[in-house]
Amino acid sequence: MNKLVLFTLPICLAVTIPAFASYGGSPYTGAAVTIPGTIEAENFDNGGEGVAFHDSNNINSGGQYRNTGVDIEAASSGGYDVGWINPGEWMNYTVYVPSAGTYTVQVRIASPNGGAAMHVGFNTASNVWQALSLPATGGWQNWTTVSFTATLGGGIQQMTLWADTGGFNIDSVTVSGGSSNSSGGGLSPYSGSPAPVPGTIEAENFDNGGEGVAYHDTTPGNSGGAYRQSDVDIEAASSGGYDVGWIAPGEFMNYTVNVASAGTYTVQLRVASPYGGAMHVGFNKASNVWQSVGVPNTGGWQNWTTVSFTATLGAGVQQMTLMSDTGNYNIDSIAISAGSSGGGGGGDGGGSTLPVVEWNIQINDTEAHARLAMDMLLASGPRPEVIVIEEAWTANYGAYIDELQRQTGQTWYGAFATLCAPGNWNGSNCTAQWYEGIGIFSTHPILDSGSLYLPYADCWTSARVALRARIDVNGLPVQVFATHLQTGGCANDAQNRYNSMGNIKSWASQFSTPQLLAGDFNADPDQIDSTQGMAPNFTDSFPIAGSGLRFSALGSNPTMKLDYWFSDSSMRATPIISIINAGTGSVSDHFPVETTFVVK
Repeated sequence: MNKLVLFTLPICLAVTIPAFASYGGSPYTGAAVTIPGTIEAENFDNGGEGVAFHDSNNINSGGQYRNTGVDIEAASSGGYDVGWINPGEWMNYTVYVPSAGTYTVQVRIASPNGGAAMHVGFNTASNVWQALSLPATGGWQNWTTVSFTATLGGGIQQMTLWADTGGFNIDSVTVSGGSSNSSGGGLSPYSGSPAPVPGTIEAENFDNGGEGVAYHDTTPGNSGGAYRQSDVDIEAASSGGYDVGWIAPGEFMNYTVNVASAGTYTVQLRVASPYGGAMHVGFNKASNVWQSVGVPNTGGWQNWTTVSFTATLGAGVQQMTLMSDTGNYNIDSIAISAGSSGGGGGGDGGGSTLPVVEWNIQINDTEAHARLAMDMLLASGPRPEVIVIEEAWTANYGAYIDELQRQTGQTWYGAFATLCAPGNWNGSNCTAQWYEGIGIFSTHPILDSGSLYLPYADCWTSARVALRARIDVNGLPVQVFATHLQTGGCANDAQNRYNSMGNIKSWASQFSTPQLLAGDFNADPDQIDSTQGMAPNFTDSFPIAGSGLRFSALGSNPTMKLDYWFSDSSMRATPIISIINAGTGSVSDHFPVETTFVVK
């Protein structure tokens, strides 16, 4: 085994994380801004550099309003604006969303030349991260409004303004729509009183209140024609009663529930899908829960199964929200019981559910790209606890970790290894660290890590690399391996890949099970899943648990499966869901592979 430059760091930063956890900021006015409402750009949170804001120098270049590093000046329209903006700068604002729903976000900006870009984020219950392109307005004080719609979860959260570029000023953010009624925004329980928790909530018994309040549906009318007169699509279920179907991405339903006492609960969702899908389940107010849930392929619209998770719920009346990340599934009911089921979602004999994602993020040296890639991976459903990336930029390692922690409020641990550049392999070692590498990031502590060079040259490298991290999943050590194999056509790439996979199998055999392996293998399953490839030591997760699109590369209309998640042959890591996320646009020429394992 050859050693190389390797980082394994636990980092915990107090940046843009939930107010109820360890976020070090506080509202500038003393109270969170209520949504709907207007947030003045200069009224970012108290907390200082690296907590409430990041500014590239510690001087208020405009000299107005506040004594911080953020640059504030008088605005031509009255009040103040934030200017002298540089790429990578950001500001946090604590806001309160009384009622989950769809809102319009209007950002008032000025830019003399255009071509500028920014992101607007809402964390915790909302998990929104929206890119905005800013037009030319003809001057630093010539103002216009750019807007987008966002589905926001209820509760206290941070809004973040992130500068992808400079070249613009920002005056304010106005969020409209939804409801500012803290009692529920016009919601009322369908049965007349809140559904008791513990208990079972039928999907068709969403609250009264109408479109945009009790639910959002993208098409008029009840396509199933059963049970209720609304735009939610309800049909008779094969098992009796009714289910909600014809689900489209972005649709939601609210349910008023009454949690008898604070504690840990198991939430079980009865779903059916011929393709697989993803959703979020939220509990607002006292609970502030927003949980990603993967829906497996059950073989039909009326072939029912149960997926589950555990959640810590606060006591009292609150809204439960079902939000669809994708379509292509039906939902029948939600059963909530006291206590923990010990890892839900599948498997036998217990175990822990471990959602993971792999992505070749496409080499890019900008910090903005690094952060955007992490944001997109966090938007996976269910939210990953292990992330593997290839074509990572070595200098952006800190940005990867920072962004994961900013957006989740969790400690993330990382391991990183670089490939060996052409001419730097001397036959036994790589003589210099390179700019490109692969990374493993985990919310579970990394106990130890290591790496192995794969010294079979291709067009781009003199040696590829495999990376290993042993993580602690609720007391169970799990080995996670990652790699990125040869390509380019300058050599016998297929044979080099076979040689590399043989080396990886031999290396992995020295370590404990369960084992997971992910990466961009640069070949289709006819090579990778063969005995010259990863079989029989490792089993491809997609033929077992995969659904939907099976190709991961290249470009927007992929024709090849190059990216994989494997479990070792002991099957102590059992895949229960595996999908390829085709919703990442042009950020990379690959799509992420999202998989959930039960490890035991």
